[in-house]
Amino acid sequence: MTTGWNALPAPTAWTVHEITEQACPCCHCLYNLARDKVAGPDGRHACRPCTVLLGVTTEAEAAW
Repeated sequence: MTTGWNALPAPTAWTVHEITEQACPCCHCLYNLARDKVAGPDGRHACRPCTVLLGVTTEAEAAW
């Protein structure tokens, strides 16, 4: 099983909301207060719950 940012769907498969960074490409939910956006490398992004499930380390967590 792939983990980390490589587990996200390829940007070519994203919907319009995902391309415009309004929705998570993993769960397809729109970003809101409960699902804040976490930015990743190469323009990738995901909601915080998905980053936890994928095992993504954010910059803030890596600094600890």
